[in-house]
Amino acid sequence: MAEEIEAQGTGAQASGASIDPAAMSLALGGASRDKADAFLDDQRALIADQRHHLHEQFKQLKLGIFSQRVSIALKGLTAVIGLAVVIGLGVVIWNAAHADGLVVEALAVPPRFIEAGVGGEVMADDLMSKIGAIRDIAVAASLDESKGVSRDRDEDIKVEIPDTGVSLGQAWHYLRLWLGHERRVTGNLRAAGDGTIVLTVALEEEQGFTLSGNEGDLAKLEQQAAEHIFDQVDPLNYSLYLLVSDRPTEALAATERVTQSMRGPSERANVYSLLSYETLRATGDMALTAARIRLAMAIDPKAAAAHVEIIRDSIALGHDEEGLAEARAMPKLRAEDQPPLQSGRGFQLILYEAAQERDLKTGDFADALAQKCVDCSLSSQSLIWAEDAARAHDAAQSRSLIEQARAAGLAAVQATNEQIARARYFSDLPRGDGGAAAAAARAYAAAFKADTVASPKLTALEAETEAMPLLAEALAQSGDFDGAQAAIEATPLDCYDCLRERGRIAALKMNWPVASDWFARAVVAAPSVPFAYDDWGGMLLARGDADAAIAKFTLAAEKGPHFADPLELWGEALMARNRSDLALAKFTKAEKYAPKWGRLHLKWAEALGYAGHKDQARAQYQIASTLDLSASDKSEFARHVRN
Repeated sequence: MAEEIEAQGTGAQASGASIDPAAMSLALGGASRDKADAFLDDQRALIADQRHHLHEQFKQLKLGIFSQRVSIALKGLTAVIGLAVVIGLGVVIWNAAHADGLVVEALAVPPRFIEAGVGGEVMADDLMSKIGAIRDIAVAASLDESKGVSRDRDEDIKVEIPDTGVSLGQAWHYLRLWLGHERRVTGNLRAAGDGTIVLTVALEEEQGFTLSGNEGDLAKLEQQAAEHIFDQVDPLNYSLYLLVSDRPTEALAATERVTQSMRGPSERANVYSLLSYETLRATGDMALTAARIRLAMAIDPKAAAAHVEIIRDSIALGHDEEGLAEARAMPKLRAEDQPPLQSGRGFQLILYEAAQERDLKTGDFADALAQKCVDCSLSSQSLIWAEDAARAHDAAQSRSLIEQARAAGLAAVQATNEQIARARYFSDLPRGDGGAAAAAARAYAAAFKADTVASPKLTALEAETEAMPLLAEALAQSGDFDGAQAAIEATPLDCYDCLRERGRIAALKMNWPVASDWFARAVVAAPSVPFAYDDWGGMLLARGDADAAIAKFTLAAEKGPHFADPLELWGEALMARNRSDLALAKFTKAEKYAPKWGRLHLKWAEALGYAGHKDQARAQYQIASTLDLSASDKSEFARHVRN
């Protein structure tokens, strides 16, 4: 009994119930058994009530904590949703504020045209497509980007904004109108009677214009309207569109108009650079072309377009020193100094063109092969590399790249024909196939003359400075010295390759003094270009003066440190001095820049044999046997292998 009472007391204390000690003593000491039991029952009931009350309080406490947590979570979620809405609205407003370009709205047309399927949206689509086609043609020939063209399709979005009855598309439409910078094209078509139709089109903030014609001329009128609109939106690229569309006189006039409206030195220099290019293409007037490019350079010496036009002019004139100087200076130019629409793709194309010119003018064909055009088609890039590979003495790779270009799809354009002809020439000539090389050179000249966009004066000049020296070399290599002389005599005397070729023809005829004189004149014309030094050294080696030849090869290697040809010939000159041991270093270095050159490996093997390295010589002969060799090299190879 005592243990039970003690346990109950302990339980009551543990539960938090309070029992008066005096009352308990009285109850247990003087009360009857029944009253004591009744008293204890009351206490137990009291303790049970207190326990229940405490349990309910604890449940309420837990529920309150849970409610507080839910409330905090809901407030956090509301804040996140609110932040997302604010960010979303910010993005929408930013996009609307930066909306740019051209939007063609549906045109108003007569009901009978709608019934015939030529509704306002159809005409808007037609105009958009034609403007887009003009833009694509222009940008393909341009260094500048052009703003986009889209049709106004806001009404096609059917999602409704609750409680407003305004579609989301309409809201977006009005937001762009309020904040954006888009220019909108509106217009209408009406019938004037007697089968005549009148098309009126207006570009926002510009005066509208009206075109008329027969109903059957609707597509023609739309094309004229598209050209007029694009001229108002992007006059520079419109002039290029005219040029490549065989309308050079219109192109030149369009660019001359633009010169009056350009602001800021970079934009003005860009326009005068284009004007110089179009002057060259449309008129062939080299003096006026040069004057306009000088004007562009004076306005902004940092204009990349002006520098690249100087390179192009130098190629047409055969002024290699000037072109190389510009190509070497251009890596210092910065994208941020160019007009905004030219600072991206256009600037990268300019730098690529400069890098190719720098490599070709210094004989670094291995680096030219490593350069990748940022915006060329696969066929165009393959043809560029085909010439680079051929001039690096890898005829097999050159032929493979030409086939790759064909597989990728060749555009039937004059530039493509030029590229194929040059690649074939530089592939055929080192193999001693003078007939094939001459055919390629004639095809190269024909490609210039087939250019209907350029003026006849320009195409004649390009054929003289670029194609005729190649033809003269091929004819001379074939033994047709009269034909070679006739081809080279038609070329100007301030053209670097023309001077070189006069010297090469004289050297092949063993007229050493005349050859030396022409090479000396070529060196004066372009002292930084290595080819004339190399030609001169080759002539001296053929004459039997190895020491003088080495002096020229040394200069050629200084001007073109990655040019394999003077290094290989330098090795041959050392062999002629019975220093095959020293020649090995030259062949090793040349191999870095022309690893697939058959003659290089042949002479390398020969030098190794003379130096007593028989096993290494056999390895080089094996390599040479897998590469292209001329007929004379094949005879030499067979002789060495027999021995």
